[in-house]
Amino acid sequence: MTEEFLHYLWKFNNFDLRHLKTSDGESIHIIHGGIHNPNAGPDFENARIQIGDQIWAGHVEIHVKSSDWYQHGHQNDATYQNVILHVVYSHDKAVFLKGDKNVLPTLVLEERFPKELFARYEAFLSNSLVIPCANQIKHTPNFVIDNMLDRVLIERLENKTLVLSAILKETKQDWNETFYRWLTRGFGLRVNTAPMLDLSERLPQKILSKHLDNHFQLEALLFGTAGMLNSSNDDYSKKLAQEYKFLKSKYRLEPMLPVNWKYSRIRPQGFPSLRIAQLASLWQARENLFSKVLETGSIPKLYELFDIKVSEYWTNHYRFAKETKTFSGALGEDFIRRLVSNVVVPFLFLYGKLKDQPFYHQRALDLLDQLPGENNAVSRKYVALNINNQSAYRSQATIQLHDNYCKLKKCLNCNIGIHLLKK
Repeated sequence: MTEEFLHYLWKFNNFDLRHLKTSDGESIHIIHGGIHNPNAGPDFENARIQIGDQIWAGHVEIHVKSSDWYQHGHQNDATYQNVILHVVYSHDKAVFLKGDKNVLPTLVLEERFPKELFARYEAFLSNSLVIPCANQIKHTPNFVIDNMLDRVLIERLENKTLVLSAILKETKQDWNETFYRWLTRGFGLRVNTAPMLDLSERLPQKILSKHLDNHFQLEALLFGTAGMLNSSNDDYSKKLAQEYKFLKSKYRLEPMLPVNWKYSRIRPQGFPSLRIAQLASLWQARENLFSKVLETGSIPKLYELFDIKVSEYWTNHYRFAKETKTFSGALGEDFIRRLVSNVVVPFLFLYGKLKDQPFYHQRALDLLDQLPGENNAVSRKYVALNINNQSAYRSQATIQLHDNYCKLKKCLNCNIGIHLLKK
């Protein structure tokens, strides 16, 4: 028996509710079982339970054995003083709240649910499949699957906005500066997100905005603060370094260490030097980019917004002083798609939420629905189970489902798993 399974029984009232009694024989009526608490503290908060003739308001704590109360040290934790009911699988010891001579009311569930229900749950846990319900999911109605995917997509966006929320706090609720930092961070993808964010923090947007009419100075500011001009060894980088020397003194800028930037196992098109050149061109070509993103509601329009040309030097360089064959230097369609998915969508989602404007919240979801689904190892697993992957909305949701539920065998927290257990 596991506490997780007992949480499931209590949360969904999936046990025999007739003639409930405490271990001491008092009648129990569940008015409200409480709100599941996934964090530290009692398992279900703000419950209302009638025990005998008295209605109690407080928390519910769940254990496999009642003696676990003492094993877990709850007798010394003030947060458990407002527990009104102890729900256990088996009762092996009376429990007393600190300073209270009365026994904590205890409900025993051992004989109140079919044993085959737990056997099905154990089957999920014990099989070797990455998706535990892979052999049974075909018996799940589409609306159950769709509801779960909707739920986990919102969870994924909430998780993605945690860093964004921290940036917003750092900028003291300055949405323009926050968008600048968030977009700059996004240009680093996974490998260079941290140094890109560091660059944007060292070089605020208000400084860049003063030089939007001078592309050379924009590049000098960005590359100089990035620490990429420290060992200049071609004519162009030497000129940038000379320009930056003046700008650095003027704005009291602190350059980064070049060692922060990662180039290994990255295609040349993704080198941070080229990405910074693209950023310089984007900020000059799209003044008031934040406002333009807020106004744009379609993927083709966003592609147009991010379709920029780099300066001539960066059409035959991926790094300083290393000339290569000529290429466009523009942002590729795949990269723009990632920017929309990982930068624009979470930003709109949080903006709509904090500004209490559901329009932007919905637009974020609509943009994901317009993007094509991602073809990766995770999405292919679910496609093989006939779960469609037609949009990024679906593929992003399946990634969240896979990483946070299926892989961890959190079947009792999943609508699909709960449905199959009931069957």
